[in-house]
Amino acid sequence: MSDALSEPGRGTPPRPGSFAARLFRACEGLAVFGGIMLLVVTAFTVASVVGRTAFDSPVLGDQEIVELGCAIALFSFMPYCQMRASNVIVEFFTAPLPAAMRALLDTIMNVVFSVCIVIVTWRLAVGGLAAYDGGDTTMFLEMSVWWGYLCAFVACVAWSLACIYSVFRSAGEMRAAAARR
Repeated sequence: MSDALSEPGRGTPPRPGSFAARLFRACEGLAVFGGIMLLVVTAFTVASVVGRTAFDSPVLGDQEIVELGCAIALFSFMPYCQMRASNVIVEFFTAPLPAAMRALLDTIMNVVFSVCIVIVTWRLAVGGLAAYDGGDTTMFLEMSVWWGYLCAFVACVAWSLACIYSVFRSAGEMRAAAARR
């Protein structure tokens, strides 16, 4: 398959019906959700600017909505980026290395990154539970903030799974590169 949109990561597309294929589809769905969230945030921003400019009456709590919406959108995009291996990659120093060495470095990087994202996911859960227990609300709209944590946590769980999948994908690429030598 040469269609770049159908191929997660650098390798071949996952088998249809496999865990990787289902995870990729879930990550795509989260990315679409993130895009919709950004459209909603944009609508609130436009309404607030028009209200402030034309009627001297901005939307109350527009900054709170933008802050929460953008955070949720960001977390929603990251699993898809991870599944596509589309995160920032600096190949300036590694490009001249043999494929097996690049694959080894990718595997190590994916392990370290996976640990970091699992920790972020754990801390989001802890923070969300604390916000729920404490009854934390936003300043102007007095919305409960725990639901923002929940949305970010769900996306971060998908991101964690995508990171762990990336470890196995890059380890497979490492084995394949070593076998070609």
